[in-house]
Amino acid sequence: MLECINYIPDIRIINQYDRNMELANGLETDYIRLFYYEFDHYYKNSYKSYEYYKLCTIFNGSKRIKVNNQDDFIHNKNEFVILPPHMTISVEVLDPSRGMVIEISDILLERIRNKVCIREEFECDPLQRERHPLFRGNSGILQADIEKISSTALSESKDKEFLIDLYAQEMIYKLLNSMSINIILEKQSNHSVHRAIELMKTGCTNNMDLSEIARAVNMSPALFSMKFKKITGLPPNMYYTNIKLNEAKKMLKHKSVTEVAYDLGYDNISHFIRLFFEKFKLTPKQYQLQFYSNIV
Repeated sequence: MLECINYIPDIRIINQYDRNMELANGLETDYIRLFYYEFDHYYKNSYKSYEYYKLCTIFNGSKRIKVNNQDDFIHNKNEFVILPPHMTISVEVLDPSRGMVIEISDILLERIRNKVCIREEFECDPLQRERHPLFRGNSGILQADIEKISSTALSESKDKEFLIDLYAQEMIYKLLNSMSINIILEKQSNHSVHRAIELMKTGCTNNMDLSEIARAVNMSPALFSMKFKKITGLPPNMYYTNIKLNEAKKMLKHKSVTEVAYDLGYDNISHFIRLFFEKFKLTPKQYQLQFYSNIV
């Protein structure tokens, strides 16, 4: 399945746990971020789950995981793992392995919770949350959903981000409505950094700068930068740039490169083109020609 990733400009395989590599080499839609990992040798490291829930799957191989220094366990293709935000994870890759990680945005969780009737009864031990800050489930439950999301992500469909979000909604609905994952899902919409991220998403096309965003969440720029990096793993300017470049892909469907650059606050067109190329390995014009041939 993963052999074709190198030919998809949005996605490249990651071979170490690093936040910069995740954001540079994954695929981001309105509701999720998606990364592919491949390890061909023994690997050991620690990383954080940062601001969103992570749904971790393994296609083949296995790894030993320890969360917040609690008891470790072996994660293999027979189960998926959901890691809450702000966790420290120690991982030891035991044999060659491949897998996919999906970061689930708060927007998607709240959308599903607010629009459908979620069952309140829980089938597993209600003390699970206290014993272990994660959820583990049989991979067969989500196999069809994972396969649809993965195959669409690796396709060259012009509508793949829209389709992935449809499949992600179906997957999260299934999780929320049929499993005890509700135990570990805690509302975080009032967290200042999460509010700042939403402001970045809505403000990237009206030139809202970081100082304005910091004021909107009642923090000084210095305090905002410190807290933002602690939660997300990246300085706010790098995170904001990532949001803008993902928005640029959508805008390029309807606008010229120059228009997109100016709408996103880049007066220097060459700088915008360089940033776009560094992230997607294509210039904005090459991206248009490859995916939106009707653009002139």
